[in-house]
Amino acid sequence: MPPDRLTALRRQRALVAEHLAWLDTEILAQTPFQSLSAKANDISSGQVDAKLPTVLDSPTFAEPAPDALAAAHARADEIIANYAATERLDPTAARKGCLQLALALGLLGIAGVLTVYLIYY
Repeated sequence: MPPDRLTALRRQRALVAEHLAWLDTEILAQTPFQSLSAKANDISSGQVDAKLPTVLDSPTFAEPAPDALAAAHARADEIIANYAATERLDPTAARKGCLQLALALGLLGIAGVLTVYLIYY
């Protein structure tokens, strides 16, 4: 192995190790447990412990306020009702769409016939 490639590989390994240490610091900083904050300080100061926690307990989430939940449900129902009203079958729009489709298919057929005529005759 050429020495410059070996140097580059060692440099990349050092960069990856530094990035992993930073990721561990960020992960530990975002955990809500006070017992893990001391380990985050050790990692950020360069004293990386080999026994990092592998599985963290999931934090408990607070229930939303009932009035906020009711307002969110009311807004969701309003949005659904709005879309339901606008998505009803409109005969004029259906007729217009069918005519556009028929016109597009007719033009495509004419273009196909002209292409076959110009290529083979």
